[in-house]
Amino acid sequence: MRLNLFQRACGVLIAAVSVLSSPACAQANWPTRPIRIVVPYPPGTGPDVMARLVTEGVGKELHATFVVENKPGANAIIGTHEVVKSPADGYTFLLVDRLTLTVNPLLYQPLPYDPKRDLVSVSNIAHVNLYLVVNAQVPANDFKSFVAYAKTRPGEVSFGTGGVGSVMHLNMELLEAGTGVQFLHVPYKALAEVIPAMLGNQVQATSGGVEAMLPHVQKGSLKLLAVGASARAAVAPTVPTITEAGGSDMLLSTAYTFHAKAGTPPEILARMNAAVAKVLSQPDLQAWATARGLRAVASKPLELDAQIAIDGERIGRLVRERGIKVQ
Repeated sequence: MRLNLFQRACGVLIAAVSVLSSPACAQANWPTRPIRIVVPYPPGTGPDVMARLVTEGVGKELHATFVVENKPGANAIIGTHEVVKSPADGYTFLLVDRLTLTVNPLLYQPLPYDPKRDLVSVSNIAHVNLYLVVNAQVPANDFKSFVAYAKTRPGEVSFGTGGVGSVMHLNMELLEAGTGVQFLHVPYKALAEVIPAMLGNQVQATSGGVEAMLPHVQKGSLKLLAVGASARAAVAPTVPTITEAGGSDMLLSTAYTFHAKAGTPPEILARMNAAVAKVLSQPDLQAWATARGLRAVASKPLELDAQIAIDGERIGRLVRERGIKVQ
């Protein structure tokens, strides 16, 4: 009799352990350990700062600890691959420049992952408007006069970028295609290297986010000529949009976006999406982002997927028509 009671007790215990260790229970208890946010860019860059700010708030919402890991290199390929290699268990996420998900499959083959197959969208984080910028020694104070100046010097006006395939390089290609100007492409590793070259007049033009540029604009070292956005930004209201300045959409802008490995439980993705949306709606964070030329706004996963598809059509066409290749 005692043996039977013991056996029944053991059976109940084993069943309880099985339930607690089941995937459904694990999802219900998520998170139970620190969550990694992989940022495929160096510390101190825009995506890195945004990741740390947002995860601080999301951590409070989910009662979780977040660890931001910087995995820079190869136009975000290294960090993105790190996420793809990780288990799809809701403990590893990616915060990336949205356009890399479109550009890298077009330019880097073989790519060690397929973004469409291996990643799922969680939410938009912040829209990033990119500006056409020239150094103070360029004798042009608006877009049309800059184009006129560059047209008289084909192949001489240097355009610094973050490397082949970077959004800065794509903007240069769009400007060339839209204006007939021929720039001298000078690739660097990142915007952080381009700005000193601009200030030293090693390169004369570039495109980039306003946060990094604004201190130098205020000092008179750089000039903002146009912004790639549908409306002027509050942080630089006197700078026209590229359509206002040039009559055509010749500048890309991008966004910081949040993704997980394909196969991550939908319940976890939904909880993360809701937490991100709540944090991004906070007035203090909104003000912080606006002051830096960002527009902090969440999205549903399908909305982000739709924007990535739009990127694919536009950038795919640009890459084919301009014959852009990684050397």
